[in-house]
Amino acid sequence: MYLPAGPTHPDPRALDAFWAEARAARPDAIHAPRYGVRWIGLDAPTTRQIFDLIRSGDKRGTFVLPWIFGRTGQPDPVRGDCLILIDFDGTPTMLVRLGEVYRIAFGDITARDTAIDGAPVRDPAVWKPLHTQYWNGLLRPFGLRVTPEMPVWVEPFTLVHERR
Repeated sequence: MYLPAGPTHPDPRALDAFWAEARAARPDAIHAPRYGVRWIGLDAPTTRQIFDLIRSGDKRGTFVLPWIFGRTGQPDPVRGDCLILIDFDGTPTMLVRLGEVYRIAFGDITARDTAIDGAPVRDPAVWKPLHTQYWNGLLRPFGLRVTPEMPVWVEPFTLVHERR
């Protein structure tokens, strides 16, 4: 499991317990044999805000970089993958299931692509500078920077389960 600097790494036992809870609660919606782990946000307050946006149905997807996945040994995301979203303190909080994942160059991203993000950052005029700054921080340890040609995976998702 790769997580960027910032969030507390979750306890594997807590992840497995959350996975078991979600599978028991939603056997109809969870067909993946395993789960991935993600943290979404900049810090504790933004992570909670993002969870609120997911909970309300306003945020229906996320975006990740193949460049980081390739350098950290993570498998490519595919439709049906289940992701446990952790809070900043490492607590498993939500389980989402990916829809149809697609790849696009950063410079080609439009409002059609960002429509799955939360309303506060959905406008590409806000989305692109925010993600440029954020991703440059994530890419720095790999000696990379955001470019217009950089590939991005767009990951629509559905909220399947939330921590009790």
